[in-house]
Parts: sequence; C-alpha cells; structure tokens
Amino acid sequence: MPTPRRKPTAGQTPSTESRPPRRRHPAAKPDDVVVLAGPPGRLATTVTVANLTADRLVVRRPTLHLEGRAVTGAASAIIRAGRTVEVPVVVPLPATTPPGRHEAELELGGVRHRVVVDVAPHLSLDLSPRRVLAVEGSQDTALVVTNTGNVRMPLAAVTMARTDDGGPDPGPDVVLRLDAPVVVEPGETVTLAARLEVPAGLEAARRHTASVPVGVADLDVVILPRDRSEPES
Repeated sequence: MPTPRRKPTAGQTPSTESRPPRRRHPAAKPDDVVVLAGPPGRLATTVTVANLTADRLVVRRPTLHLEGRAVTGAASAIIRAGRTVEVPVVVPLPATTPPGRHEAELELGGVRHRVVVDVAPHLSLDLSPRRVLAVEGSQDTALVVTNTGNVRMPLAAVTMARTDDGGPDPGPDVVLRLDAPVVVEPGETVTLAARLEVPAGLEAARRHTASVPVGVADLDVVILPRDRSEPES
C-alpha cells in the first residue's frame, strides 16, 4: 500500500536543495578612465573602441581636450561592423608642459572618453657649442644653453671631468668654471661666460678628450697632439 504524501503544515516550506542557485548580476562598473601617460612630447595610451554600426568604422586623428585647448594626436584603425578593438593613441603636448596629472577628455571615433593626462618629468638641455678645442692652461668660452625639457635645470658653478688619451687609466681633470651657479627654466635660453682649465703635463704626442658635464648635457673638450717645440698655451 503506497504511503500518502504529507502536505507541508503552516510555517513549513518544501526543501530548496534541488532549486538552482539564483544568478547574481555583476555590479555595474563606473566608466573606465583612460590614462594618457609619458613625456610631454609623446603621451601614449590604448583606447577600447566598439563599432556598433553596420558599416566599417575608420578611426583617426584623436583630439585631446585639455584646459581649453584642443590637441590633435595620432591613431589609425579600421574596425569591422560589430567588432571591438584596442586602438593605440599618441598625443604630443608642448615640451615645456610641467609634470603632473590633469583631467581631460579624449575624442576618438565619435566618442568622448574621460582621461587623466599623466605628464612625466623630461630632462633635456641643448648646448652650443657641444665640442671645443682647448690647450693646456686657461681659456675663456661662451656657452649657449637652452632648457628643452619641462623641469628647472640647475647648473653648477664648477664641474670637471677626467681626461682620456685612449689608455687604460684616466688622466687629470679638465675644469669648467662659471661666474656663479645658474638655474635655467623650461623653455629658457641663457648665454654663459665660462672658463676652461686644462691641466699641464699632458703627453704632447697624444690626443686627450674630456666630457665635462653641463647639467644633463656634456661639453666635449679636445686637446690635440702638438709638437714638443710648440708653446703649451
């Protein structure tokens, strides 16, 4: 004789062990922020671009909207209908743009993306002349220095470098003296009066060189071989 099923009484519920687990939807994510980073002359990132149309999408010439300026960058992609691709983007800013983070927008493929522009420090110095001939003793020279980076560049009043004649051991120092320490601001050009001091006693039959530091640049000093009968200075 079959046993009759018992109906659940009040307060009781049927077992839920056989029920499939309820699917949880992932929490909505905020819009991703694109980070455009690098030295000011080459800020780079990768942007996700979806083509939701029925035609191919040509993506070129991104525009960065930063502090009231519109800066055109470089990008190139052809996206087929319904596809999503990662598009490399490069945007140049003026070389003197200071380091730091800036909020901006990047327009690419008809869509504006929130962007954080992260400008890295860039140390760069142009020096003229970069190479000079010198003789033993002291001589005056004029140096034109341009800060082509985005940070202040301090120049020491006295710098020096070992001479090199191609042998295994370094020789004595060549010294470069300025009238006073100088700080060159980004984008600034200054003309400096300097004095080179080449030590006595260098082997006359050899060519001697020294790369004397001027900020992050080098002044290449060349002392040519001379006949021993020639005066030293």
